[in-house]
Amino acid sequence: MHEHKLAREILPSLEKLARDNGLKKVTRIVLDVGMLHCVEADFLAHSFEHAFEGTIFEGAQTDINIVEPGETLTNPDGGTTIATGREIIIKKIEGED
Repeated sequence: MHEHKLAREILPSLEKLARDNGLKKVTRIVLDVGMLHCVEADFLAHSFEHAFEGTIFEGAQTDINIVEPGETLTNPDGGTTIATGREIIIKKIEGED
């Protein structure tokens, strides 16, 4: 159930990012989620399927990478950072204009 709550909490950020990029239909999302959120990638992806119903995200592929504290992450801007285990990073959003 924790995954459902997290998916709903992330959705407004995804909607804003899609709007800012002029996307009318989102087909793929890539996320890094810190392991300290205590979620499983498959369960979170399934939760997104439910959260996306009736939105521009419906049917989008969701790729979720669970990251451990101390892991080196590449930021969307190309820089790097060290994971704390608490991050939620939208790495990529793809779709149609």
